[in-house]
Amino acid sequence: MSKIEHILTERQEQYGDAIYNFEVIGKIWGALLNVEPIEPYQVALMMDALKTVRAFNNPEHLDSWHDKLGYTQHGLDIITS
Repeated sequence: MSKIEHILTERQEQYGDAIYNFEVIGKIWGALLNVEPIEPYQVALMMDALKTVRAFNNPEHLDSWHDKLGYTQHGLDIITS
């Protein structure tokens, strides 16, 4: 199992299905912004952007890099499923 697969498995055990969570997050963000729900792939990209900012501020913090990989993988999974 690769490092990213390990991280994704660990996160799923902690938080449940990522795609379902991205759908819920998109609905909540959309409601808060008073716009249509944000698509799950867009949630993945926005979460990646968050981790990018964190990596810029602390590039040695490996968790940000690992999470970026995870969000990219989830986004890819969403658009290719």
